Amino acid sequence: MAEYYRNDYGSTRRRRKRSVAGVVADGLMAAVTLVLAAVFVLTLLVPLIDPHESGELSTVGLVAPFVYAAQLLLTLYWIIRWRWAAMVPMIVLTVVGLFHLSLFYKPEIRRSYGEQTYERTAVKVLTYNVRSFIDDHGARCLDSVASLVKALNPDIVCFQEMGFVDLADSLLRPLNPLPRSLSRAALSPAIYSRYPVVRARRIDTMMNFVWADLRIGDDTVRVFNNHLHTTAIRRDDNTYIENREFLGDEDMGKLRSMVSRLSENNKLRAAQADSVARMIAESPYPVIVCGDFNDTPVSYTYRTVSRGLKDAFRETGRGYSHTYRGFFDMLRIDYVLCSDEFEPLSYEVIDSWGLADVKRGKDTVTVRRFGNGMEPPTDAAGAKVDNSVRYSDHYPVFVRLRYNGR
Repeated sequence: MAEYYRNDYGSTRRRRKRSVAGVVADGLMAAVTLVLAAVFVLTLLVPLIDPHESGELSTVGLVAPFVYAAQLLLTLYWIIRWRWAAMVPMIVLTVVGLFHLSLFYKPEIRRSYGEQTYERTAVKVLTYNVRSFIDDHGARCLDSVASLVKALNPDIVCFQEMGFVDLADSLLRPLNPLPRSLSRAALSPAIYSRYPVVRARRIDTMMNFVWADLRIGDDTVRVFNNHLHTTAIRRDDNTYIENREFLGDEDMGKLRSMVSRLSENNKLRAAQADSVARMIAESPYPVIVCGDFNDTPVSYTYRTVSRGLKDAFRETGRGYSHTYRGFFDMLRIDYVLCSDEFEPLSYEVIDSWGLADVKRGKDTVTVRRFGNGMEPPTDAAGAKVDNSVRYSDHYPVFVRLRYNGR
């Protein structure tokens, strides 16, 4: 009897046979895993390497969100297949990646229903690349942007790619206009402020950079507004990527051209980032740093400029943040950073805005809501109204900060 049980029920001596299909699938996935793991490690290293040294590797940050998602899926695959040799290293890499996930995604642990209230003393900051106030149809949209600004009622406004500056000044009053540049022809950044302006400066060697010292209470705060060098990705390039034309093209010349342009422009931004970081470090006052960096959080540019500063999204954002309209809505390239004297209270990307009904106790009241993820408002007939902000190829970023003093 003992021999019978050993032969038929002794699981320790039985081996499960692997099917041919399973062996082939594991082999293919192992090859994909090796390539993906190498790219994943690159995304961790790219921010540490100056683009002048890494060349085309500096462009890997653009695909980092896709790489992180694929990394998680492949880790789940090896867990399901229970292949220790692949599962353990992938789990280790995934855990390491979790420390970088907040660059892109913050889980919504507690969903808020209704309008959030904030302290009246919070400093409200808006940064927006307005694309010269030209909308998707080529029409001037300055009055619409002005309406958005007045609805948000910010204390500090940082515009990039300013145009129609005289008209903008008149529409944005009573915000105090600040000189944007030495030349009205240049599309340099602009800073508007409700707080008194103590002094301001534009850096002539960096046409896309201005700063202003503002008097907040008894203290002085320095606000930096940056528009770092463009990626030089054109609309047809974006269409080429989003339509996946490169997957079927025998000629990869266009894709190589894009990577080459990205690489060269990454080098130019790296030099600008070094200069901006030095001036931030030299500021005698607490700082708020805004602008269109034209680079993702997985980049030398972001790491250099944000060193020692708080990123409003990483501190208080929710969900997945993207600020650029294009490239599958995957890119966060517009930022609000601040020094330790500030505490971020809220972070919103204004991809839709309007009126919404909110239940408060037994009553239903109509309030104005902002931010990505909100339900579109409805008209009198109950039809959804699309109030998406499409005045530019960027979305406005709206942040509230508590100033705790020096």
